[in-house]
Amino acid sequence: MSRRWLLAFALLAGCLSESEDLDDPAQDVDDGGKDDRGGAPGFVEVNPARSSANFRRYLTRAIELLERDDSPIARLTARSIRDGRVLIDELRDLTCRDAERARREGSLDELDGYMWSNRIYVSRGQRTALLAATLVHETNHVINRSEVGYWDDLPTSAFVHEYRAFHAERMFDPEPYQGVDLVDHVIELYELDRSAIPASVLARPLTPRMLPDATSWRLRNVAADPPDAPCSP
Repeated sequence: MSRRWLLAFALLAGCLSESEDLDDPAQDVDDGGKDDRGGAPGFVEVNPARSSANFRRYLTRAIELLERDDSPIARLTARSIRDGRVLIDELRDLTCRDAERARREGSLDELDGYMWSNRIYVSRGQRTALLAATLVHETNHVINRSEVGYWDDLPTSAFVHEYRAFHAERMFDPEPYQGVDLVDHVIELYELDRSAIPASVLARPLTPRMLPDATSWRLRNVAADPPDAPCSP
């Protein structure tokens, strides 16, 4: 559902130096609002009435990085975005109902990405490579309808959905996960009770629908998603 990066994991993965961070164009994105309508987006926003050239450049850099990558999951994720199969916006543009859900699940300040139905929201200021990984992660949640399955059998269902999404990231960019036990990482990151997850699931946690390809999208009928209930008063 959401994607959060702990400082310890970022250090383990190898953060860029201060000078490299400043050189990454993804850092120069916060324009204080989304009211600049110039330029075509190349993706579909959740709230197209609020947009900015800076935000579109921010997303486009990550999408283009996915398109240049050799991995099938990266290119299929980019194609899914370009085709409008997922809608993307920033966290400040959560719909009212999505904002209610995100607040119930945890602090919005901790989120790199969040999804519901086929809507993906991302935080501003991520480095391009991390933003691209966030898009892979959240698109995997979308094709697996994690907003429903995530809650089926907690904590096991949450573990399965998050393990699969992080595995998808690792398929795109394995380097940050060198030496990382992904089972431990997911359990610790989401503070899950390991003892409540069956040993058989911990031993073989990966389940299907990894690639956002034509088959996955045929099975994931977004049009059949029920409409949102009204926001709470």
